Amino acid sequence: MSWVRIGARVRPGLEEEGMSTQSDALPKPANPKTISTGQRIAGGVVILVGVVFLIVTFVNDLFAVGPAFEELIDDFRPLLAEESIATARADLATLEAAGEEFQTSVAPEIGQQLGMTPEEFAAMTQAEYPAVAAGMQSLPEITQTFSGLIDTLESQRALFQSADEIPTEDLPATTVPWGITIAGIAAIIIGLVMMFVRGRTGSILAVVLGVGLIAVPLILSLPQKAADADELNENLQPVYTAELVAGAEQAVATVAAMGTQMQTEMLPALGQQLGLSTEELGQFLAANYPATGAALQSLEASLERFNGFAATFAANLDNYETLKDVKLLPIVWTLIIGGVVVVLAGGVGIVVKAQ
Repeated sequence: MSWVRIGARVRPGLEEEGMSTQSDALPKPANPKTISTGQRIAGGVVILVGVVFLIVTFVNDLFAVGPAFEELIDDFRPLLAEESIATARADLATLEAAGEEFQTSVAPEIGQQLGMTPEEFAAMTQAEYPAVAAGMQSLPEITQTFSGLIDTLESQRALFQSADEIPTEDLPATTVPWGITIAGIAAIIIGLVMMFVRGRTGSILAVVLGVGLIAVPLILSLPQKAADADELNENLQPVYTAELVAGAEQAVATVAAMGTQMQTEMLPALGQQLGLSTEELGQFLAANYPATGAALQSLEASLERFNGFAATFAANLDNYETLKDVKLLPIVWTLIIGGVVVVLAGGVGIVVKAQ
């Protein structure tokens, strides 16, 4: 036992008591903070959302669908303009009127001048000018088919214009898969930060990302645009087929062959039999058969437009086959709902206390 002198008296154990008191007064070393279980779970949820975004992108093959959608929209945009629709209707009306006039007036009356009955004139046309006979016979069906197709396109103009603005009027659809992919990768990185890096930086970034995923689609009206695109797709599926494309191409070829043979063979031969030059025959037809004369005069330009129409459908058939099974509205809502989940997970990461 040690002794300590205080004044005249010595108290035992004071030295030990003093040492103990000093030892108790020393600060204890702090334990390093660890990442809480709640924050780790929140980070895992954010990672899961990012993985879902990547799955949506690649399962729907959006990197192929985006370019196909953009190319199809670009090619069809001129056809769906009001002026183009009106011109196509005028072309069809001219052909339809000429076909009816040829059957009811031109053939019988010219046949009579040549001393033929209508039946004999029809037989002569079939034997000597088969392309003209085939074209005249097919013309009502051809004009009806094209009229129905133009009616369908015109009725879809509003939906087309809405879909044409995905994601915006200035940004092409090819940016959509990149945007979803980048959002997915960002979510995965932020989730990893939340799980393995102390502090609230990752959680704050998650909230910012989530708000963006909610706000951007809503500001750009993507739910409505996607719904319009899906409705347009659904309405086109019954008509936009390989059979339609083949039929349109065949129809244009039939009318073209009819016009060529009529102008280069039939009319010159008939004019010669009637004692008229080609120019005089043209004037005669224009004066007495205005529908036929108008059709012959505008046939080349009309055929060029119809050929462009059919060629656009044919050139984009593969594009349509690529995108027709993809529904855009569920993808947009996946982004928005994913954004809500990311915001909530980020909020959890912010409010939970470190263990």
